[in-house]
Amino acid sequence: MYKTVLVKEMIEDGIKLLKALDDRGVHVRAAAWFDDPEKMAWKLVIVTSVASSPGPLDAYLQIQQAMSGLDLKIALDDITVMSPTSRKFEEFKRTMEGVTKGALLHPKRPSEGVVFDDAYVYRWLEK
Repeated sequence: MYKTVLVKEMIEDGIKLLKALDDRGVHVRAAAWFDDPEKMAWKLVIVTSVASSPGPLDAYLQIQQAMSGLDLKIALDDITVMSPTSRKFEEFKRTMEGVTKGALLHPKRPSEGVVFDDAYVYRWLEK
């Protein structure tokens, strides 16, 4: 089995997308690239309350709209959206605790994420 590499362009595309979402007023509570072993690919996980009701479809539509006009090499298929109150996010938090081995997950600035072997964290449950 091989491990794919998270490239600089993917990190920069994530920054561009988060800025576009911020500009549109979409509150992103957490965002991170995560090397998903089940899919054998990196996924940009975006945690937003927009995914809470009526479901993640509205969040994906807002992300797709934010992506339009941006010169991104990532696609909507590279993104996973979660609600901060979902069971899926609770499981993801536990996974991230294992990945980070208890390290702090709060970057000083969104443009300076925190790097781990299997994750790159832009934001993590900002208060």
